[in-house]
Amino acid sequence: MRLAKSWGATLFAGVACLYGNGENCTDSANRYPAFGGGFQYIIKQKERMVLNLEYAQGTSDNYRAYLQFG
Repeated sequence: MRLAKSWGATLFAGVACLYGNGENCTDSANRYPAFGGGFQYIIKQKERMVLNLEYAQGTSDNYRAYLQFG
């Protein structure tokens, strides 16, 4: 989502599962949902250089902040 000329925002969500050794994805104990969001700043429009700062939250107090330049 574009917020201004050089600023944007992202939202994301997903689910992963573990399987194998008798485990499968139909068991809710093997499902791991996560969600997050962040901001994007366009440093150089022509060169498509951006700076991303994102935060993700999962289950069992799992969380992470990401800073990406590219």
